[in-house]
Amino acid sequence: MTDKVLVLAGKTLDRAIGALRAGTLRSRPSGLTRLDPDSCACAVSDLAEINIAPLSRICDATQSDPLYVAVTAPEKRREVRGFEFSLFPREFPAGSLREISPNILMPSFECYYLLKARELDFERELLLGMELCGRYAHDIPGNPRSRCMFLVEPICCSEDIRSYVERARGIKGVNPAASAARWLVDDSYSPRESMLALEQYLPPRHGGRGYPVPALNPEVAVPPEKRGLTARDTFKPDIYWDGLLDLEYDSAYHNDPVQVERDKARTADVQAIGIPVIQATKLSLSTCERAELLGRQVGEALAAGMGTPMRRKLRRLDDPDLRFGRDALHTRLWRLTAGPRDGAAR
Repeated sequence: MTDKVLVLAGKTLDRAIGALRAGTLRSRPSGLTRLDPDSCACAVSDLAEINIAPLSRICDATQSDPLYVAVTAPEKRREVRGFEFSLFPREFPAGSLREISPNILMPSFECYYLLKARELDFERELLLGMELCGRYAHDIPGNPRSRCMFLVEPICCSEDIRSYVERARGIKGVNPAASAARWLVDDSYSPRESMLALEQYLPPRHGGRGYPVPALNPEVAVPPEKRGLTARDTFKPDIYWDGLLDLEYDSAYHNDPVQVERDKARTADVQAIGIPVIQATKLSLSTCERAELLGRQVGEALAAGMGTPMRRKLRRLDDPDLRFGRDALHTRLWRLTAGPRDGAAR
């Protein structure tokens, strides 16, 4: 067996992450914490000793579709037909690599998140993290123009990302990765649901409204004393401030007549136990003015339950500079989530 390992990077790694979410590729954790420069495959001759069949669905390893691989020494980045090279650290925290096969490695999902921070701005890094920790997945992670699957399992969680980034201090990209990771929330069901949530809870310095961080799609039990008022014992809100507000994002899926009736019955149940429900749609987010109106409605509903401190926060949000920041964030997120489908089928 060869002692060379192929370490995926760049576009090949993007495709591998997408294939893992789709179930067409498998991997398992690797215990490696160091890669010697001479151990990294970086020549065509190295491929002769490595079975790259597991990669056949994501890369041809030709000049027109090269393998993007990582090496751990700058001098190993050479002009080689069929290869594109990135630089990976020689030493790294435990949990940085996964095995596709004994001789094919890829950065772990948490490490991938950190590495992408080298090339993505704050909003794109945020959306990438929400996707990795969510229940939707693009063929090319974070790329709204690629096909998006829904109701898939998350491949990591926000706490694991934050923990990994903290352990990776000193690796290039860690600071912007940490800045975005702070605001990740698990279990979003769609890109537009992520957008809607982020606009409510990101702090004003990032263009958000600074509301308390909600839970996304939690399973909430109806209090025993109120179960006689509802047709179900649990409900699953989209964006939920505990006991204060259920903010629902209704995608095109919710236009199905049967689903419309289910949504009405569900809303009636939630309201019956004393929790307000606000419905948001694609139209609600289609302009900065409509998004601002929705945000004010959410704020008012939260203030009704939280009282004076929340009302003070709402008054501060009237600052024109903060409104400009919210409009800029909304415009950016709207464009970055403009895919072929706006919501999850649930």
